[in-house]
Amino acid sequence: MRRFWPLIIFAAMLVLIGLVSLRDSPPPLTPAEGDYERIVSLAPSITETLFAIGLGNKLIAVTDYCDYPPAARSLPSVGGYTDTSLEAIVAKKPDLVIMLQGQQQLRQQLQQLGINTHSIDNSTLLGIQAAIASIGQVTGHEPQADALLAEIEQKITAVRAKVESRPEVRTLVSIAHYVNSDQLETVYVAGQHDFYNDLLELAGGINVYQGTKVMVPSVSQEGLIRMNPDVIIDVFPEADDHHSDMNLVMQQWQQLDTISAVKSGRVHIIQRDYASVPGPRVFRLLKDFARLLHPQLNWSEAADD
Repeated sequence: MRRFWPLIIFAAMLVLIGLVSLRDSPPPLTPAEGDYERIVSLAPSITETLFAIGLGNKLIAVTDYCDYPPAARSLPSVGGYTDTSLEAIVAKKPDLVIMLQGQQQLRQQLQQLGINTHSIDNSTLLGIQAAIASIGQVTGHEPQADALLAEIEQKITAVRAKVESRPEVRTLVSIAHYVNSDQLETVYVAGQHDFYNDLLELAGGINVYQGTKVMVPSVSQEGLIRMNPDVIIDVFPEADDHHSDMNLVMQQWQQLDTISAVKSGRVHIIQRDYASVPGPRVFRLLKDFARLLHPQLNWSEAADD
């Protein structure tokens, strides 16, 4: 199950964000904008955003999972999402710690120690865009953040224009499942409250999972058969981040031979280093999805990322 840790952590984040949003959070500290010289990032997406808007040289520590861009790998780690070390953060003497909204308890502890914090919610595409904007604002890098957001909007506009006249494709997006067994058992899928669902809709698809109560739904074999998607997209991190046999994964799906996607050969595996990180590069998945849902369109005309 090792290949799924980033995605499982993301699933846990969604649940925690949902819980935290039910409570009032303390007001954020408001230091002078642009004065930060020692920033700690507590999520891969935040690290990616900071580098993308020109603040990589201000980062002094990241998490175990922050490996993009390559320069992030040489930075000290303060732990993971669920085992972040308060002591390690404090020892770095940061003037700003940027974290996810679900890390509310840690945020309160840091604020009690007089350490400035900023939290983001990147569970949806709008949340990712808002996170980029807010990080740019709090760090005094608004022009760089605006330029990045303009590039993202161009990607969205280009794909939307190509697929807007096409019928919606009934699709299942798998984000985690066991791969070291002969059969698919429980599969965690994109629900109605995450960025995968948002990307799917922009790409001209419709999510076959229509439930709205569960943030990270799990589906059995029987459930998969009942939903009967026309396309299945199984999302993996890049090959270096897992040890799963893709042939075995495809064989697992092939056993569900009553599903339309399996019968028509429209089960697709995506392996990308940006596939499980809800940061600026996740918008590249939009074109990946659109190509798979609408292969009849001429995607060679679209600019590559």
